[in-house]
Amino acid sequence: MHKFYKTVEREYNEPVEGKVTGTIPPWIRGSLYRNGPGMYEVGNTKFNHLFDPMAMFQRFHVSDGKAYYQCRYFRSDTYNRNMAANRIVVTEVGTVAFPDPCKNIFQRFLSYFQPNDQPRDNTLVSFYPMKDELYASTETDAIHKVDPETLDSLGKVEISKYVAVNMATAHPHWDRDGTLHNIGYSFAKGPKVCLIKFPPKARPEDDFPQGKVVASLSPCSKFSINYFHSFAMTENYYIFVAQPLYINLLKVLAAQFRGVPPISAIEWWPDIKAKFRIIRKSNGEEVSPDVTYEADPFMVFHHINAYEDNEHIVIDLCAFENKDAFEYVNLKNLQGDQCLENWRKIDNPEARRYILPLNIDKEMPLQSNLVKLTYTEASATLVNQSTINCKHEKLASIGLEFPQIHYQKYNTKKYRYMYGVGWHKDGKHFNTLAKIDVQSKTYLEWAEDNTYPSEPVFVPDPDGAEEDDGVLMSAVNDTDFESGKQAFLLILNAKTMHELVRVHFNIPRFPRDFHGLFRNT
Repeated sequence: MHKFYKTVEREYNEPVEGKVTGTIPPWIRGSLYRNGPGMYEVGNTKFNHLFDPMAMFQRFHVSDGKAYYQCRYFRSDTYNRNMAANRIVVTEVGTVAFPDPCKNIFQRFLSYFQPNDQPRDNTLVSFYPMKDELYASTETDAIHKVDPETLDSLGKVEISKYVAVNMATAHPHWDRDGTLHNIGYSFAKGPKVCLIKFPPKARPEDDFPQGKVVASLSPCSKFSINYFHSFAMTENYYIFVAQPLYINLLKVLAAQFRGVPPISAIEWWPDIKAKFRIIRKSNGEEVSPDVTYEADPFMVFHHINAYEDNEHIVIDLCAFENKDAFEYVNLKNLQGDQCLENWRKIDNPEARRYILPLNIDKEMPLQSNLVKLTYTEASATLVNQSTINCKHEKLASIGLEFPQIHYQKYNTKKYRYMYGVGWHKDGKHFNTLAKIDVQSKTYLEWAEDNTYPSEPVFVPDPDGAEEDDGVLMSAVNDTDFESGKQAFLLILNAKTMHELVRVHFNIPRFPRDFHGLFRNT
């Protein structure tokens, strides 16, 4: 396995002060939290998929021109059970629980029919706020409230006890008042995709609030349902992208008996168009349910932003042509020197813009472009009275993933700048930090030989007047850490993409994480 995808041996429970090169802007006071996999095996048993290893939380605390680092394994119920047994005893996305070696073959067979009363709660994907609280999440029923200083659990929340869904994504949207919006699955009365909403807490000491199912969407098949990792939201609408990546529910039911992981039930249907479904947030009704907004097949993990403009919905996202990237994150593809070579086999993810017209004039001639916005090349063609074909506009000439924006002010609003990990399939630098101007379709980058930066998190300057007044923060690994080079926290000027600060903590490497969040103090 590649040296970045190995178990992190040491935890830093107490803050470690770093050596600062440059000057940290005095207005940066708070903590960058990072979440992702850290432990790739338990005893002699190994995880198979990048979404499976035990979660490791990181905190970079910045104040008064200094920076401190902490990291620790998150003591979820799944972690504790695995550690107690010294083997993997909870089935994850791509890893089947290993049988108890003390059981005979008949006892193991019977265990397939016994319900798992302790489902996985290994929240290793992201962090998100709920007003002043910090939560860790993954794509299950469980989320954890996290102590922002110690990174301990302050309690597990089973979402299904507060709203009628069985699981929800790790990428909710949130409003300034603390309202939380998400999308999930319900299987109680047949498979449904559900848009859900949680009101803000009235007081910090209150229990987790009761949520509401705003809308339930039926899938195209009784036995398959679209896979999704995130969704789009504007001021007045939710947008669900029904991509042709499906969870075969019959295969899910058979997976445990067959001894195969749940991910084996995910199928790519390349002959099926991607579809956009628009839901009114006010009443849960679908907009133009008799019309299909469709596009050529693509796969999406992460949405960038969406907003309304002159009776159109503008939706920006990072798209792959197929599910190769989904396959790549099997850990067998991250082994040794083949890791980068395997990455380069995958097409660059594109930052794309699709336009969905809200007012559909069915009297227009067929093949008419219904998009009236003058600043985009994206189109929406009236194919017939019930079908609109959407063609995307490419927002930059580079690949980009792990997108970020100035979320506090520009989520659901017309915006200009996005940030992310630049993806160069055929370039000298495979991973960079990139800033894309969606108006001019130009970009700026930070790149350094033999480095792998994490998703950049935008931190706005509280006195800034422009959208990109602020900094980007990224945890950067050096590929040559085994020779003594250290990982560092990088702080860039978000306007120019020039380096302001790097902070070394005398630590060889950070975990290769997924997502992060900055919280002011």
